Amino acid sequence: MYKQQNNQIKNNGTLLVITGLILTNIFWGASGVAVKIAQLQLGTFEIVALRFIAAMPLLIIVTVLWKGWEALRIDKKDLPYIAILAFMGIPLEFLLQVTSLAYTTATCFTLIFSLSPFFIIFASAILIGEKITKHKTIGALIGFIGVAFIITNGSLAVPTNLLGDAVAIMANIVWALYTVLGKPINEKYSALTVLNYTFIFGALELLPFYLISPGLSPVEFTGSTWIAMIFLTIFCSLIAFLLYNYGTEKLPASIAGMFIYVQPLSGVALAALVLGESITVYTILGTFLIIYGIYEAERRGGIINGIKNVENS
Repeated sequence: MYKQQNNQIKNNGTLLVITGLILTNIFWGASGVAVKIAQLQLGTFEIVALRFIAAMPLLIIVTVLWKGWEALRIDKKDLPYIAILAFMGIPLEFLLQVTSLAYTTATCFTLIFSLSPFFIIFASAILIGEKITKHKTIGALIGFIGVAFIITNGSLAVPTNLLGDAVAIMANIVWALYTVLGKPINEKYSALTVLNYTFIFGALELLPFYLISPGLSPVEFTGSTWIAMIFLTIFCSLIAFLLYNYGTEKLPASIAGMFIYVQPLSGVALAALVLGESITVYTILGTFLIIYGIYEAERRGGIINGIKNVENS
């Protein structure tokens, strides 16, 4: 009887973790749509700065209430390195993201950024010598073919969104470098601890430039701008990162990462529903190839078997 109840608790707990990871990737997929709405009134720098300056204190408060002050303890000698990583992971990477969205569609951006696992694979191979397997190579090739379909829309003419798509690829490269170079720090501290200091340094690095730059006062924001910025700050920055960190604590990272399949579907669907962006045959084909490419690269660690192993441990 006790064993049956214990298994039920484990199953319910795993279901909650999976639900959280699905929501995380829905939020991240929708972030491009929210940025597009915010860009109707705000500039690139305003969107990024306001998002993380507002999210940083909220993350600290939630962390202290959840894990206590101990979660913020860190060796001072690691702070300069984390500050450099934070610059890559927040000001640089997110400025590239938002700049990309000024020149391309939310659909294209979301699908291009869905290739981030492949950029991380290549960066890991180059920087720390991790092996690239046959499945990862095939998966990456399929994924990049999918993006080619989306960017060109089946035409040999120069794409009209080429600049935005190129900047999205640059954002992917920066994110991959941030992820791989951050590996030693993430092995030393919990993901939540590193996340807090990344937000702290990222917000502090953005703050001076935001204060001296001409910007729109929040009292002048339209209702849609407020909704977009609240969504980016609370749902995409605070809740999504907390759910993702909690998910990676409870499930192996390789399994938690598999829910990235949800991100392109969420982004494409919401871009069509909210922004009225068109979904062509090439968009559908490209999305399928990207998702299949990720599956091919990770299929050795199937998600169902992985979840069963966690539940039975």
